[in-house]
Amino acid sequence: MAAVFWAAGQRGPASVSDGLEMLRKILLIVLMSLSVTAIASSESEKWEPARDSDGIRVWTREVPGSPLRAFKATMVVRSSLGGLVNLILDTDNASRWVYSTDRIVLLKRDVEKASFVIRVETNFPWPLTDRDVVMAGQILQDEKTATVTINSRAINGPEYPPQANYVRMPDMEGTWVFRPVGNEMVEVTMIGRADPAGHIPPGIINLIIDVTPYKTMQAMRRLLTEARYQKTPLPQIREPARGMP
Repeated sequence: MAAVFWAAGQRGPASVSDGLEMLRKILLIVLMSLSVTAIASSESEKWEPARDSDGIRVWTREVPGSPLRAFKATMVVRSSLGGLVNLILDTDNASRWVYSTDRIVLLKRDVEKASFVIRVETNFPWPLTDRDVVMAGQILQDEKTATVTINSRAINGPEYPPQANYVRMPDMEGTWVFRPVGNEMVEVTMIGRADPAGHIPPGIINLIIDVTPYKTMQAMRRLLTEARYQKTPLPQIREPARGMP
């Protein structure tokens, strides 16, 4: 069974007190950029290798009913689970590591339901118009394995009208998974698909679909070494026993 919890903040935790203040503010960043974030997958889906470099592996697959492919990327990092979640929560520094993402804006939160709504603004290269997407989601942690999962889905409605100078992405789903594998190592998985809308040829998107997860994970791994992520505990996160997955 998965336990639902809140962990959030509008800036990176520089100390334990900052981290607790961050938690009270309850803000979650869900990673996305260019044309994709993540979507949950099953073991039966056929993933085709796209990239295997620098300790990061990326696969893509066809999505039924869509000309756009999905991706899955994995890497193993030395980190606490709290360190990874702290990095996800650090919205002020999102542009340092989330590929092509300009900023994250909190639109709504529900503490009792452990739910949130955010808007993610994504930088597209000229002459394309920048994109944004409104996402709803939550964080869960498995009580037995301690695996942390972050799920999100695009939502659309009159309460979240499109912004001027942005093209609204109508369809996006996402999952981040942080699975302890022992000896303070964590397997990070990012799986995703989305519809960027507009008149972008699917063939061009599919050609570069592996770039987003690869560059995001490279930057994520670099920033994870910063003390403010690893040294600030998150009460909602249960860490695995030392040396055990």
